[in-house]
Amino acid sequence: MTHFSRRAFLAGAGAALTLTALPNLAKAHAHAAQQASADTKTLHFFTAAEAKELDAVCAQIIPSDTDSPGAREAGAIYFIDYACAECEPDLQPIFRNGLKDLAADAHKVDASKDFSDLTSDQQIAILKSIEKSDFFQRARNYTIIGFLGDPSLGGNRNEIGWKYIGFENAGMYQPPFGYYDAELLAQQKKGDE
Repeated sequence: MTHFSRRAFLAGAGAALTLTALPNLAKAHAHAAQQASADTKTLHFFTAAEAKELDAVCAQIIPSDTDSPGAREAGAIYFIDYACAECEPDLQPIFRNGLKDLAADAHKVDASKDFSDLTSDQQIAILKSIEKSDFFQRARNYTIIGFLGDPSLGGNRNEIGWKYIGFENAGMYQPPFGYYDAELLAQQKKGDE
């Protein structure tokens, strides 16, 4: 086999492999694009009603104000959902039972309202009463991680948490590793401004 024919064989084999993998690559790309969009995030463990209630808890743990976004804007609920569904299924009963207890506490305050419908002061009073519970401890920890963690895991939407604390995700863009990538990143940032 000559050098040219070996190269042609490798190019042909690579093209055939790429074409057979194309449907999977397209699915992976579509999934990544879907998860990158804040409007199309999907829940994998929590129901929509559970997510609404836990999101209200997250919003009290790291509230937003006029100057800074909080856990809700960072999508911390999606990180917690990801953790429960993909990484730590042992969290599932803690969150499910905790949300049931939270609903019961909310109904003690106002039988016609869910926790998310209560006033901020009422929500804070309930959370103070359960702050030693395993549910609240986990909710607090995972809200903070969801606010500051890797955006690829569902939280820290648009790197909100990183921007809030002044963290710049330089990654491996330090010479000599990734030097050219750093130049490309700098050019992209200039183009975004």
